[in-house]
Amino acid sequence: MEKKRILIVGSGIAGTALAIKLIEKGVDVKIIEARNKAEMDEGLFLGMSPNGLNILSKLIDISKIYKEYVPGKLRFYNARGLQIAELNTAYQENTYGIASIQVKRSAINSLLQEKLNSLGCPIQYDCRLNTLSYSGSKINAETSKGKLIGYDLIIGADGIHSLCRRLVFPEAPKPNYTKMLSTGSIVKIPDWGAASDGVEMTFGRQAFFGCSTTNTGETWWFNNYDWETEPTRMVLDELTTQENIKKELLELHKKDHSKINKIIAASSNLFAYPIYDMPLLEKWHTDKVCLIGDAAHAISPHTGQGASLALEDSAVLARCLFKYSDPERAFSCFQQLRSDRVAKIIAQARKVGKAKSKPNPVAGFFRDILLKYFIGMEKKKMHWIYEYDIEKLDI
Repeated sequence: MEKKRILIVGSGIAGTALAIKLIEKGVDVKIIEARNKAEMDEGLFLGMSPNGLNILSKLIDISKIYKEYVPGKLRFYNARGLQIAELNTAYQENTYGIASIQVKRSAINSLLQEKLNSLGCPIQYDCRLNTLSYSGSKINAETSKGKLIGYDLIIGADGIHSLCRRLVFPEAPKPNYTKMLSTGSIVKIPDWGAASDGVEMTFGRQAFFGCSTTNTGETWWFNNYDWETEPTRMVLDELTTQENIKKELLELHKKDHSKINKIIAASSNLFAYPIYDMPLLEKWHTDKVCLIGDAAHAISPHTGQGASLALEDSAVLARCLFKYSDPERAFSCFQQLRSDRVAKIIAQARKVGKAKSKPNPVAGFFRDILLKYFIGMEKKKMHWIYEYDIEKLDI
C-alpha cells in the first residue's frame, strides 16, 4: 500500500480520518474539497457515541473536543414541559471506556485537519471534482483546478449528494427525502443558567425540539418537523431567511413549553435543511473507486450515528487496504463487513424519525405513559452498536 497514490474526494470526517490512517502507513494521499475553508467551519453540532469516539481517540488528542461540549444524557419531555423519560449515559464510561457527547462538527473537522497538516497533507479547498477518466492502470480526475493524473485509487467521501457516486454508478438511486426538515442554531443567551448535564428532547404538538447549554454557556438547539414536499433550492433559500425561519418555528411551538419559544426568539444565524437518507446501494465500489461514509450509506440524523459510522468506515477500509494488495478485493471485503451493520442502523434511524413526526393526541397520550419503559430497554438495544471493535473484525 505504501507505494500507492490515493485521491480522496471530500474532507469531511470519513475522508480525513481515512487519510490519516493511510498517511501514517506511508501511503501518498491527496485530498480535495469542493467547499472553501470557511464553509468547513459552518454547521451546528452532532452526537458522538462510544463506537465513534473510541476510533477518533486513536487519530487525534480527543481531550481537545471537551473544551466545548454537552454530555450525552437524554431527557425527554412532552409539549407541556413535563419529563416523561430519561436515558442516562453514565454507564458507558465503564462499559465502553468513554461516554456519548454532543460536540460541534467544526471542532472535529478542525482537529482532523490539524493532524493532516502535521502529516504534510493539507487539504486542497475550492477544488470541485468534474469527471473521472482511466489511463491504463491509473485513474485521473478532472477538477475545477485542473487535472489530477496518475492515481491508483479514488475514495469518494463527498457526502450524501456524492458526485463520485453519480459518476461511477449513474444508475444508482438518488438520496431519499424523508419529508422532514431540520433547523437549528447556536446562541448565547444572557443569564440563561448553568451548563446542561444532557440534552432536553421535547415532543411538541407540531414539531420535535432538542436543546442544551454547553460548558461554555452557549445554547445549542435543533428542531425537526414535517415538510411534505422536498424543497427546491429556491424554496429553501427563501425558507432559510432569518425572518421566515423564526416565524415558522415560533408558530409551530406556540402551544408548547414557553422555554422553546424563548430560545428561538433569541436566536440568529439559523440553519434549515432537508433530511435525507440513502437507499441501499448494490455496490459501493468499482475496481479503482470506493465510496465511504454518507456517499455510500447516508443516514438521517435521528440516532446521532452519522459521524460514528463515518469513522468506523475509515478504520475498516484502512485495515482492508493494508491487508489485501488487490484493491478490488479490499473494497469488496470492506463492503461485506459494513453493509449489514449500516443497513440495520439506518432502519433504526428511520423508526426514530417517524416517532418525531407530528403525533395525534391519542398517540401522544400513550407515548407519555410508555416511553420511560421503552427507554429502559435502550441500553440493550444500543449495546451492539456501541461495543463495535474494529480490531476484533475478521478481515
